[in-house]
Amino acid sequence: MGVSSLIIDSHLHVFFSKKQPWRPLVEETLHHMDMAGITQTCLLPDPQWTGTFYPSKDEMMFQAETLSEIASAFPGRFLPMLFICPLLPHDFTLDLMERYMMKGPLVGAKFHVSLYADDDKYEPIYSFLERHDLPLLFHAWYKTVEHYAYESNPSHIAVAARKHPNLRILMAHLTGSKLRGIMDIKKYPNVSIDTSGSQPEEGYVQRALEELGPDRVLYGSDYPIRAFSTQRARIESVEMSKEAREKVLYGNAQRFFRKGTEQ
Repeated sequence: MGVSSLIIDSHLHVFFSKKQPWRPLVEETLHHMDMAGITQTCLLPDPQWTGTFYPSKDEMMFQAETLSEIASAFPGRFLPMLFICPLLPHDFTLDLMERYMMKGPLVGAKFHVSLYADDDKYEPIYSFLERHDLPLLFHAWYKTVEHYAYESNPSHIAVAARKHPNLRILMAHLTGSKLRGIMDIKKYPNVSIDTSGSQPEEGYVQRALEELGPDRVLYGSDYPIRAFSTQRARIESVEMSKEAREKVLYGNAQRFFRKGTEQ
């Protein structure tokens, strides 16, 4: 089967806050990454680091500055994504994106649970990301219980992808989206999926590879909510070619987590 010597995790959190300094959390994360053979990771803050899904302007600035500090302290290990609240004034949000993505170290945007992904309030932000060829990671999940208000499911992601065919989207949580989610995004080649979400369940990675192809499936753990070991096992337990495995473990992430200026 073989194990790649280069692995990029496409879904990882560091739960820093104004009360919880980032450095000990990052150092612990790096220790676990090294133990698991993870070379580099996407870096997502806790979407509820302020206790709400709707941060203030000051809280957004704190997050952007902290992510920039982490990227500077550990070059080459993290691909930081700015959590964006679409309810803040668009002028502020677009200025923040220009300063910290276009001209700074942040790679792209992360949306969690603020509004459904097909809401018109996202339009100026989607257009900015599409125009500048910046990646977007969007939380999505099909749930019957414990569903948050305004928590997007894959059908919402599909609407955004159809309206913005050049917007590069990574839909989070294969095991939360399941087969229904795979089929929702199948006809939109600008949408990929990461393999995180809940505990591993047999068959979903294989089905994603069959329906979407190996170019649209990215390994992701959702660490520290899930352990690297069990999430790696999702990939290592599936029969696939060496080329496909390399794409899932790092090649697709290298293509996705880049700025348009880095082509």
